[in-house]
Amino acid sequence: MVYTRPFRVLLILASAAGYPVARAIDGHTGSEPAWRASRGPSFDRRVVDVAEAGDARSESTHGYAGHEASSGVAGGAPYRQARGWMRYALATFDDTEVTVACTFVAPDGVAEGAADESAAGRAVNGPRAYDVVVEDSVVATRTVSASAAAPVVVEIPVPFVLTKGKTNIAVVIRARGGPTPALRQIRTIQDHNEVDHLAVVDSAVTQRLHSFGAP
Repeated sequence: MVYTRPFRVLLILASAAGYPVARAIDGHTGSEPAWRASRGPSFDRRVVDVAEAGDARSESTHGYAGHEASSGVAGGAPYRQARGWMRYALATFDDTEVTVACTFVAPDGVAEGAADESAAGRAVNGPRAYDVVVEDSVVATRTVSASAAAPVVVEIPVPFVLTKGKTNIAVVIRARGGPTPALRQIRTIQDHNEVDHLAVVDSAVTQRLHSFGAP
């Protein structure tokens, strides 16, 4: 006979098999975020959460706050830049080390003065220095060169003591002596999230079905 597996039955059987279905669907929240739903073949399974800087919806869901910050668009995509700071709340798993990854727009793609609404606060052409602050602790100080001609990706390992036992963390990008680089995206990455949770569910369900004598 042919045994059909509607999604509801799939979830019931997965639960019966002892697999945490909510975590399987999304890895941490029980719902599939838009950035995961649209993932392609190059999707990095280590990524736990993503905030799109300058995007109103993404910033709202990631608890954005900032001081002397503004947003703009470069290359058809939004970004955010600050002379003060910008803060995002990002999801994490509580049991492994976290890496914070930032993607910055190339400096030549950002209009001069975009980080400040006043004419007196116009950005200068030069290196953009900034601090990365996680849970109120400075974890790195970096600089994006003014000569960078392509988006810059920076990965910052976070000491485990700052994130252990936490399922979300506050990440701040803070200016040093001038505007920050223009932030396009900020991500939390954890190596233990490389397993495809939906694939694990399917495997568990398949084994359960076989135990019932299904083909």
